[in-house]
Amino acid sequence: MKKYAKKNEFAALLLKEDEAAYNHRTCGQSTRKNRDFKLIDLFSGAGGMSLGFSKSLGHNFTSVWVNDFNKYCVDTYNANFGNHCVLGDINEILSDRSVKIPSADVVIGGPPCQGFSLLNKNREGDPRNQLWRPYLEVVKRCGAKVFVIENVPQLLGSEEHKQIVETAEMLGFKVVSDKLCAADYGVPQTRTRAVIIGSKIDPSIIFPPRKTHYNPEKGGIQNTIVFALVSEVENGKRRNLRLA
Repeated sequence: MKKYAKKNEFAALLLKEDEAAYNHRTCGQSTRKNRDFKLIDLFSGAGGMSLGFSKSLGHNFTSVWVNDFNKYCVDTYNANFGNHCVLGDINEILSDRSVKIPSADVVIGGPPCQGFSLLNKNREGDPRNQLWRPYLEVVKRCGAKVFVIENVPQLLGSEEHKQIVETAEMLGFKVVSDKLCAADYGVPQTRTRAVIIGSKIDPSIIFPPRKTHYNPEKGGIQNTIVFALVSEVENGKRRNLRLA
């Protein structure tokens, strides 16, 4: 009973933190916290995803190890974020016993999506569909508590998606996934992407994240938490709460 009470208290705390972060985002601000989180970015490209997690946008994440196999992307990343983006094939890097993956709190990245894209007529059996495997191997080696995978919407529901979830759960993660539209979160582009989040604590309380922007011409509304819900969570009356 005591354990369940603690679980409800933690869920309520997550809701309150999510509300504070949401209010800051809708005002064009970001929350700043004292703790600094270590970040690993895989298939990084020039660093767009790292930028979203960076101090430049008000988030206390510092990248400690990064990888891409395109030299121009690696050079660009290192010029903007520090000289820790490693050039090379991730499978070859992980097979080298001399390579040590540093510890990190979070792993992010978008494994190449061409293998799932509808534009690829030969996507069945595309070897790039398996690049989630070295991604999760890095998650395992660095001891991360959270990972975020971004990809094309076609990934969700695929056999690879099923395998990602099963493998992550064997590593002790709870996994959630959904399709998110960038325009709903302030990006001036109606681009829909698949997002998969794995966490050692249940992320379903705050995922999918509530929209910060909406299209009033399509009847969209701005969603807010009714704080009575927080009280219900604390008192054990509400379970499996999902936020719009």
